[in-house]
Amino acid sequence: MFGVGKSGTFKPKYGKNNPSSTSFLPLPATFHQINRKKRLPLILIVLFIIWYIFFNSFLSPFSYLFSKSISKIHYPQAHPLTSTQLIETSSKYIYPPIEHAPLLKQLTTRKLFIEHTYKENGIDKTGIKSLNFLDDPHENLQKAKEKEENDNLPLNAAKNYFKNQDKIVFKPKSGSSSSSSSSKYPELVIVTAVDFNKYSLDGLTKIVQNRVDYAHLQNYGVYVRWSEEFLPILNNFQYLEDKERAKWIRVYCMKAAMFAFPKTKWFWYLDENGLIMNMNINIHDYMLKPEILNSIMLRDLPLIPPDGIIKTYKNARADSIRFILTQSNQKIETNSFLMKNDYIGKSMIDIWGDNLFFQYPNFPYGPDSALTHILQWHPFILSKTTIVPIKTIAASHKFKDNGLPGNLIYEDGDFVAQWSDCNNPTECENILNIYYNKLKKTPKS
Repeated sequence: MFGVGKSGTFKPKYGKNNPSSTSFLPLPATFHQINRKKRLPLILIVLFIIWYIFFNSFLSPFSYLFSKSISKIHYPQAHPLTSTQLIETSSKYIYPPIEHAPLLKQLTTRKLFIEHTYKENGIDKTGIKSLNFLDDPHENLQKAKEKEENDNLPLNAAKNYFKNQDKIVFKPKSGSSSSSSSSKYPELVIVTAVDFNKYSLDGLTKIVQNRVDYAHLQNYGVYVRWSEEFLPILNNFQYLEDKERAKWIRVYCMKAAMFAFPKTKWFWYLDENGLIMNMNINIHDYMLKPEILNSIMLRDLPLIPPDGIIKTYKNARADSIRFILTQSNQKIETNSFLMKNDYIGKSMIDIWGDNLFFQYPNFPYGPDSALTHILQWHPFILSKTTIVPIKTIAASHKFKDNGLPGNLIYEDGDFVAQWSDCNNPTECENILNIYYNKLKKTPKS
């Protein structure tokens, strides 16, 4: 292939200096045969016959290419986590009967579900199913059955309301108004999961009332669920007692809220260990307008403080953001975050809540670590995500010896106070009462 030139250097045998050559490098031997004009049509005919015989039997290429209509792809209808039935409500405040908390404690969590056995990799395991699994497929018959049960025993009523909370979705009242159905949805919904085994009835009432009060003043919606309702996904009763595992409920509760309010623009998850302290702040005007959000976005910030390699983008645009987070001096935090409800936002929450991440054993901070991993390895998701100062939506309670810098600590006038680092139910409720009493003294405009 190579010959020695006059200068003693190697030069291609084929090329522009060789008049018999038509290319810089020689063609493979097989191509010399194909290039013969007489054989090329024959080869093409043979290839077409082989293709037609092989594919026609099961792919029907001609019927596909020339058919008058192509069948549309049909996706299964969306439904709640544990049922195919829906309970529609025109109230934009969706929350369980908080007064049932003592009854649910009395029943115990295990009596609110069905335990079943299944095999995984040849090993017998125990799983958790919702009582909705036993529902009569005829909704009217199921409603009649539950009414009879509820009238006979308060414990039955608590159990039925517990399992049915998953089915409740918002549907605006129909009327003669010319406005679209989407305009009848609240612009933002506050989402919270509450644990009836963690807080007293009084504490639970304060948490839910706080969200309802704020939503009423700002014309928003509320979506509250029992944390225990998501045990079929966790598939382990002990996981609710594991601080990091239990955090996954935030993700699942947010997904449920998006299903219940499909046309709401923004969702704000605020952990049960937190209160809205400034009722006069409208969060849309406060931070969701692009010009406002643009001014508070933390750009070129390491995802893992203080010196992580992957950082938020310098050129991120506020109008492209779908996911708004905060960050402590240790890690990304998910005790208070906002998600935009469009196909990108829904895709992001679906990826985050995938069972692959939930089952991964080496995430020390549960969904916080999983989200950090996703942002580090998926540039597109990172480009739609921003971190804002923690005091914007999640100012921290000052614990003894927690060593938090002053720019993270709650001060009077801050929008939100949160105490996610409380160590036990008693401590958590005591802190709740501190902030609730502060809130009562604050005048509402």
